[in-house]
Amino acid sequence: MSAIQVRLAGDADNDNIISLAARCPQEGMITFFINRTPRFNSLHRLLDKEAWHFVACKADRIIGLVGVAHFPATVLNSTYKVGYMLDLRVDEAYRSGITAFKLVKTAIDHIRESDADMVIANFLSENKRPLVFTSGRGGLPEACHLGTNRIFNIIPIRRMRLDQRFEIGIPVEKDIPEILDLYRKYASGFKIAPVISESRFRNYLEAIDGLSLNNFLVAREKGKIMAVTAVWDEHKYKSYQVLRLNRSIRIVTSLLNALSLFMKVPHPIRLNEPLRQLSLLLYAHDGCPEALDTIFRHVNNANLGSEYTLIMLYAQETDPLFRYMNKYIGISVRSEMYLFAKDTSVYEGLKNDASGVMFDFSMTI
Repeated sequence: MSAIQVRLAGDADNDNIISLAARCPQEGMITFFINRTPRFNSLHRLLDKEAWHFVACKADRIIGLVGVAHFPATVLNSTYKVGYMLDLRVDEAYRSGITAFKLVKTAIDHIRESDADMVIANFLSENKRPLVFTSGRGGLPEACHLGTNRIFNIIPIRRMRLDQRFEIGIPVEKDIPEILDLYRKYASGFKIAPVISESRFRNYLEAIDGLSLNNFLVAREKGKIMAVTAVWDEHKYKSYQVLRLNRSIRIVTSLLNALSLFMKVPHPIRLNEPLRQLSLLLYAHDGCPEALDTIFRHVNNANLGSEYTLIMLYAQETDPLFRYMNKYIGISVRSEMYLFAKDTSVYEGLKNDASGVMFDFSMTI
């Protein structure tokens, strides 16, 4: 029998990687697989020209995948090149073996030999298998636990009251300096935060389809921008193909179908179709979470009865933003965040800092 080989992925691997994704569903209340288009790495390369993927192969068959995209970030007030590990998946027949370990170890070794200073990885809270990667065994470095993350999927089913102090609108070109200053202020409240420079921000606006200024919203109070977010439809690059629904979601779907006769309801979840969702990204506020909450409420109201089923917000569970989420109807999914650093002396400072991690765009794709 042939041994498992791990190598860098190339363009010729695209069809086999897409096939692997279809064989690796993520199970939960909604079981789905992630379909990336038009190529498996299209979005990653737009965000980071140095992004890469490794594949694990058994003979001519691709049985595993892992990738990394990079972004600049401040970690305890010093600037580093940070990698984010993504797309970790292994064919079901090989999950009890060493395939995942070989993929992660190869990726970590590759990062050690590169100019990246550290890498962040997320593992679903319900999945305990990947945690073996974080314990410092088998030649892997010990990782620093950064906390629990929460994906909150808002279901836009009821109209929410807006705070009339704030005027919600679409920003224009002249607002970019104020938005960038807002990102800098917001980032100062986190122990790890992306560096959103003007060049990086403009790359988002120009390179990513559906992420122009017209896809941003700002909340103003007396003319000053108090909060901002992007509202992004990622389906040109990534979709969640629905395979199964658990009993609770089937009941909710049936209820929504019944309510659709009397009121505006979200697009129903249908088997063997992509899950329709929007993502709230690149958000920040100027010490005024009420302003950001008002934007989110505006987005909720604007999508009552729309083509979208969910509106996704991704942040650390301890983020004060979630104090404002109790009024929303939604579904939560949790993951655990870990950091692997070349210089592990940074771990002590991270553990002693109670502030959280500000998410970069690369960490949500």
